[in-house]
Amino acid sequence: MTLQRVADATGLSIGFLSQVERDITTPSLSSLVTIARALDVSINAFLQAVEIPNGVTRREDRAVYSLHPSWIVYERLSSEAQGQSLSAVKMRIPPHYLSETSTHEGEEVVYILSGTLRYAIEGTVYELNAGDSLHFSPQRPHKVHNPTDQPVDAILVGTQPLFVDFATPLSDGGLAAAAAQPVGRTESASKVLG
Repeated sequence: MTLQRVADATGLSIGFLSQVERDITTPSLSSLVTIARALDVSINAFLQAVEIPNGVTRREDRAVYSLHPSWIVYERLSSEAQGQSLSAVKMRIPPHYLSETSTHEGEEVVYILSGTLRYAIEGTVYELNAGDSLHFSPQRPHKVHNPTDQPVDAILVGTQPLFVDFATPLSDGGLAAAAAQPVGRTESASKVLG
């Protein structure tokens, strides 16, 4: 499939898709889901699956994953339960991180544990500090920015089953260990997009 066809099917620009293919830019998880759907492949084409057998997740057993060493690190808080409609992750957003603008189905709530994070939703910027939360429809164009020199820790709960079927574990030490541990993709986007 050509980049033009993927761009037409996803609504993402050819330039952005080319940068993803060459590992130059940071695709959000929702963009990866959109790309996977356009290519008619599972999100697992980009990441490896990890099974969680029940509704309880223990700190030491949680999957911690990232798509690239300098990108957001995710710790899955929710488990894979049949018929579940919510997904929850703890995120560590690196200093000066800026996502692309994205849209996707569902509903999201983000709660800031530490740091300062800016959400731009349809051009309106919301600056969130520790203890603040934002509930919004991700069908509206939105992007995320950490404007500071410090990482931001946040919890994201959403109805899109984005975080349910995959995770590439980094370590048993959770986000603290992940911040110091190098990680990489288990599958290059260029293998799927190329």
